[in-house]
Amino acid sequence: MRFIHTADWHLGNSMHDIDRAEETKEFLGWLKERIVEFGAECLVVSGDIFDTANPPIEARRMYFRFLASLLDTCCRNIVLVGGNHDSGTLLDAPRDLLDALNIQMVGSLGERPVEELVKELTDASGNVICISAAVPYVREMELRRFRPEESTEDFAQTTYKGLYNAVYEAAEKKRAGRDIPIVATGHLYASKLEGRPANDEGKDAKEHGMRDIVGNLGTIPVSVFPEGFDYVALGHIHYTTKVAQNPKVRYSGSPFVLGFDEAKIPHHILEIDLKKGEEPKVQKIETPQYFQFVRVSGTIEEIIMQLNQLKSVPADKPLKVEVVFDYTPGVNINEVLASVLEGAPFEVVSKKANRADALTADSFSDETLESVDELRDEDIFKLLMMSRNGVKEMDESLKKDYDDYLPLFMQVVEEVKGENSEEA
Repeated sequence: MRFIHTADWHLGNSMHDIDRAEETKEFLGWLKERIVEFGAECLVVSGDIFDTANPPIEARRMYFRFLASLLDTCCRNIVLVGGNHDSGTLLDAPRDLLDALNIQMVGSLGERPVEELVKELTDASGNVICISAAVPYVREMELRRFRPEESTEDFAQTTYKGLYNAVYEAAEKKRAGRDIPIVATGHLYASKLEGRPANDEGKDAKEHGMRDIVGNLGTIPVSVFPEGFDYVALGHIHYTTKVAQNPKVRYSGSPFVLGFDEAKIPHHILEIDLKKGEEPKVQKIETPQYFQFVRVSGTIEEIIMQLNQLKSVPADKPLKVEVVFDYTPGVNINEVLASVLEGAPFEVVSKKANRADALTADSFSDETLESVDELRDEDIFKLLMMSRNGVKEMDESLKKDYDDYLPLFMQVVEEVKGENSEEA
C-alpha cells in the first residue's frame, strides 16, 4: 500500500498574529498534487489538525473542502486522529458522515472499545489492502483502564503498552491472517529521537520542535509499540525523525513553521510504500514554505547589523523576523530600532529580551521593562518562582523545582493562548 503520513497542521494558527490562510490553502493544494503524483491510496494525519479546540470558521472550511477534494482522486482512504490541541468532540461530531465517505476519524479515545479504532482500508476495486489502527492523543484519565492491576512500573509506559497491545490484538484479529500490513497512529512524546544524543530522553521539548509537553505522561519508549505493527505514524514532534532508530516508527513533523525555533529545519511529509513484514520504503518530501522566517539575536549592535543585512538582500517570499536582544538596562528597543525598520521589506513580528544572565526577582519592578511580551514564557516563570520564594537568585533546590514544574507551566500557557484565540 502507498500512503502519505503527515501531522501537526495546526490549522488556524496565527503565530504572532500572522495571517496564514493563504499559506494553508497553498499547502493543501500542493498536498493534493503530491497525493495524485505519488498514487497514494491513503492519507494519514496523526493529530493536531487544528491549532485550538475552537478553530476559526475559515480553518474548518479549508479542512472540509480539502477532504472533499480527495474524493475523486486515487486516495480512497483517509485516516484522521485528534491531537492534544484538537477538540475530540469537535472532530468526532461529523464522524457518521465521514464514515460514509470512507474517512476514518478518531478524535478522542474516551471509553470506546479499542475495536472501534480498527478499520479495513480498501483499494478502488474494494480489495482490503491494509488494517488501520487509529489511536489519537490519549489523556491520563483515558489511559488508566489499560494499566495492569497492582502494577508498580512507570504509569505512562505500562498504560501505553497496554493500550497498544490491545489495539494490536484487535487489528490482528481484523487482519485474520491476510497478507496485508497494519498501520497504527499515535500523538505522543517519544524518547530517543534520531538526531539527538544517544542518551537523550526527550526532556527538553523546545529542542524537539515542540511548544508543549503532553500532560504529565513524560516520554514514551519505542518498546510500547508491538513489533507486529508494520508502520507507526506519529504526531506531536514538529520535525521529521525516527524513534530509537526504528524505521517503522516515525514522526512526519509539521509541514509548517510553527515557531521561530523551527525556522531553520526542513519540514516534510512522508511518502511510504508498505508491505506486510517488510521494512517500509520511506521518502521525505520537503514542503514548500509560503513565508520566510528569520530570528536575529545578540547585542543591540549585532541586531542592527543583521537587520541592515536583511534590508539589503531581496526576499523571494514574505519575510517575518523575530528579534531576540541581550537585555540592556535603560534601552528602549522600539526606539533603537525605529530608524532601522523604517521602510524595511520585512516585518518584525516579535521582540524578546534575552535576560538569561540578568534575571532577578527585582526584574518585575524594573521601570525599563516595557512589557512582559519582551520576555520568554520560561523567563516569566523563573521570575515568578524567585519572587514567590523571596530570593534574588536561583539556588540548586529552586533550580530543580523550576525544571520539574516548567513543563506544567508551559502547558498552562498553551491552554490560555488557545482560550484567548477562541475568544478572539
